[in-house]
Amino acid sequence: MASPKTQVLQMKYQNPDASAPLFVPVLVIANTPDEVVASNIKINSAKPLEWLKVEKEHDGVAILVGGGPSANEYTGLIRSSQEDGGTVFAMNAASQWCRDHSIDVDYQCILDAKEETVELVDPLATAHLFGSQVHPTVMDSVAAPIVWHVDIGGIEDNFPEDRKKRGGYALLGGGISVGNAMLCATYAMGYRSYQIFGYDSSHLDTESHAYSQPMNQFIPTVEVEWGGKKFISSVGMKAQAEAFQLTAKAVKAKGCRLNVYGHGLLQTIYNTPTSELSEREKYQLMWQVDAYRNVSPGEHMAEFYIKKFKPTNKVIDFGCGTGRAGIKFNDNGIDVLLIDFTDNCRDAEAQTIPFLQWDLATEIPVTAEYGYCTDVMEHIPTEDVDKVISNIMTSAEKVFFQISTVDDAMGAHIDEPLHLTVKPYEWWRSQFISNGYDIEWSDDQDLAALFYVTNPDRRETCQ
Repeated sequence: MASPKTQVLQMKYQNPDASAPLFVPVLVIANTPDEVVASNIKINSAKPLEWLKVEKEHDGVAILVGGGPSANEYTGLIRSSQEDGGTVFAMNAASQWCRDHSIDVDYQCILDAKEETVELVDPLATAHLFGSQVHPTVMDSVAAPIVWHVDIGGIEDNFPEDRKKRGGYALLGGGISVGNAMLCATYAMGYRSYQIFGYDSSHLDTESHAYSQPMNQFIPTVEVEWGGKKFISSVGMKAQAEAFQLTAKAVKAKGCRLNVYGHGLLQTIYNTPTSELSEREKYQLMWQVDAYRNVSPGEHMAEFYIKKFKPTNKVIDFGCGTGRAGIKFNDNGIDVLLIDFTDNCRDAEAQTIPFLQWDLATEIPVTAEYGYCTDVMEHIPTEDVDKVISNIMTSAEKVFFQISTVDDAMGAHIDEPLHLTVKPYEWWRSQFISNGYDIEWSDDQDLAALFYVTNPDRRETCQ
């Protein structure tokens, strides 16, 4: 089974008497240990319950109702959509909220593995869709829940052999949250038209939900900026908002129609055309794409860099991405500081390594003797290349660069190009030289240009 994700957030604190903010790393762990999730799945899968399976496509409308504060603005539309024949799928405590507003609940949907989630079960919902990872107490709280499975690594290892052999069940994507997973579950049930309410993934003033939710009152929050607007969101809801875009795109590519109502973080991201995204926002989305995460040029060059250039002090990994290169540095006894544009790029295994979220186009507030910069410079807008080179070379005296010289293949996932400066070896060579830096070593490869660059001004300062 895949391990639950651990995240390290960078919280900014500005002391009124300080000239610069203090960045404090905060460790955020999953709310249920991996072994408990696996145990829940094994227990629940052994129960004689119906499992969700793939149904034929039909004309029904799935009305997905989350608990975001904006749901309060759409009670009339939710009711009228149901009266027109739509089927209401209510997430967690939104089921009770619906019934309080005279909206019948066809399915209550729950995925959270915590035992206390039993407090959210609505026994008066017509039917219940419970993820196999919910606590057995939740699964046993109603007479005949329908079990559905999120496609996390190794989940079938927890199924009884006879159920695996029998087959006929669906393994669903979107499992970062119950709301996202329900897009996939209802697609498997044959729905192709969606009305989506209360998927805010952010607070409205001080309220995190359309109703009182004491269970979530102590969950840490972060400030998120998107499209020039600022939102307060929990860590999990921020991740949900980012992942929703990819799940929604996937079902739309299969011919589905989505109407997403509200004005929270999730809806703002959804309604912002990709052509209007900032560079940081583009990468916030890209790091949700598994295929993008699978490619890590820095990881593959790390051993070459260590053997050839033999760094003896701390290395700054500029544009660290997944952080796999940083892991290799640590494994070789080399201290490393990871820097990247976004806070959701690193693999779980790299999240205990010191990290700074920073825009390389802005003066970098840390220094070291050595720098490592792979698969980064081609992503920089051409007009910012000189500035970024200057900032990197001011931050580190000796820097290894690997720069792709070909177009990217991943931007299609968000319909935007990622390589903004696609130039040959000689162009990059001239950029370093014209800005006063020394090229100690270089290699013109088929798909990339490699350079080991030193800053004579930094060398003189260090001596």
